[in-house]
Amino acid sequence: MTEQNTTDSTNEKNTPSFDAENERASSATKLTIGLAAVAIIVVVGVVVSLVMVFRGDDAEPLVSLDPTTGSSATAQDTDGLFEPDPVFDKGNRVIYVPLEPHGVILSDTLASSNRPADQAPSGVMLQRIHGNMDLPFSTSDGPTAFTDNGVATGFSRTAQGAALAAAHYFGYAYAGGNRLKMATEAGLVSDPKGEFSALGIADDTPASVMPMVNVLFNPDLTLVKFGYTVERPNGSTQIAVSKIPMVWREGTGWVLQADSTALGVEYESLSADGWQQWW
Repeated sequence: MTEQNTTDSTNEKNTPSFDAENERASSATKLTIGLAAVAIIVVVGVVVSLVMVFRGDDAEPLVSLDPTTGSSATAQDTDGLFEPDPVFDKGNRVIYVPLEPHGVILSDTLASSNRPADQAPSGVMLQRIHGNMDLPFSTSDGPTAFTDNGVATGFSRTAQGAALAAAHYFGYAYAGGNRLKMATEAGLVSDPKGEFSALGIADDTPASVMPMVNVLFNPDLTLVKFGYTVERPNGSTQIAVSKIPMVWREGTGWVLQADSTALGVEYESLSADGWQQWW
């Protein structure tokens, strides 16, 4: 799910907003509604229309995202791998722009799994890959490689690695049909029923990872939850949550399980346990 999409080339926000004129979806599957409504990867231009499906005709604009805090990395670009100057996104996060479109690997080794599930990965850097996808890289949990078609892989078998992988692969799923094809051809998104492609998102759609993370970790099957704060029609503020099931497959690593019944959407209170800001 660039400076072109997050700072100055469109008038749309990188935070989700709802168009009060969109019709409520009545026949969409629960999975498609959930994906279109509160995708963790914010799709500029498409989410404006898709999210309205979930909230209905009485929706008010969402509150702005809070800037992230914590463990962001400072680039040490001694090899000239990035553009000279980083840029800000709409959440005031620092984004580094690699010269290679698929991004820059920050470390080819992975940290041990002997860490709490809520501990942030080390050396997190948001990189603007493929021109307009702002996704996280780390020095501790991957990625450590790219597939032949340029999708990040080699994430650790940890809560941190699962979350990083989920951010990347859900990003591809929500950045248009051509980018979804990249991830599915690499075997990193299982999409046997075409749930993602049925959304009809335009090719090369900008995408950005949301800042809130909550991981229910199991080394074989992990549920990664991403969220952002929203103002509900009743005036309350809650966390809009997208649930991303990630399955570990030997020889491949983390794979987004698109046909899982766990994939979906829900709301949680601001006081809900387990939420972190890692990027």
